[in-house]
Amino acid sequence: MEDLTIDALLRTEFGKQGAKAVRNKKLVPGVIYGKHHDTLHVSIPVEDLKKILKAGANELIKINIKNNGEVGRKTALIKDMQKHVVTDELLHVDLYEISENEYIRMKAPVLIKGKAKGIELGGILQVVTRELNIRCLPKAIPKHIEVDVTELNIGHTLHVRDIKSINDVEFTDSPDVPVVHVMAPAKEEEVVQPVVAEAAVAEPEVIKKGKEAKEGEQPAEEAKDTKQAAPAAREKAEPKKEAKKESK
Repeated sequence: MEDLTIDALLRTEFGKQGAKAVRNKKLVPGVIYGKHHDTLHVSIPVEDLKKILKAGANELIKINIKNNGEVGRKTALIKDMQKHVVTDELLHVDLYEISENEYIRMKAPVLIKGKAKGIELGGILQVVTRELNIRCLPKAIPKHIEVDVTELNIGHTLHVRDIKSINDVEFTDSPDVPVVHVMAPAKEEEVVQPVVAEAAVAEPEVIKKGKEAKEGEQPAEEAKDTKQAAPAAREKAEPKKEAKKESK
């Protein structure tokens, strides 16, 4: 890997106001920390930091720390970074100090190489794991882990154990962790037309017609009802005559 060098100033301004004052000078506030040294608060030129980011997340950085005419040197990796959610402005950076002779644990991005056989048959390539955990010396840090998927057919899965080994790099994930999988093509669902039951056609009500009534006469049905109602009406209208008592 190529070593990148940047300059940093030891920072004495802290808090929100201090960080704002640093950013106004086109610097980014940050910290450098590690296992063997105390945390240092620094400010880094924003343009230098942008160059580091373009080079890649896993680049080794040589930092010249200036403090009152004195210069201290450290080697570090970018561990974390904060950006403004709207403007994307760099707000803060965390740098992890490393020793060139000590193994470190970190993550490396997966880079897919080749075209899987299964894709030619309509399969879909699915990346299951996008970052792998590794252990290595700083000089052996890879920018990415190449994963060749050329021989993968439909239904095949490439696991960590299948990845080609890299000199001085140890994969710390379980060998059974899936990295890439070729899915079978989605089956076209048969379009089933819904069976629409024919609406039952209601038979029209048959109205029996009797003899057409002449003017002034009631229809047959109405006359029938009238005849049935007549006795009751008469019974109601005419009070019953009391039976004469027989004279003895």
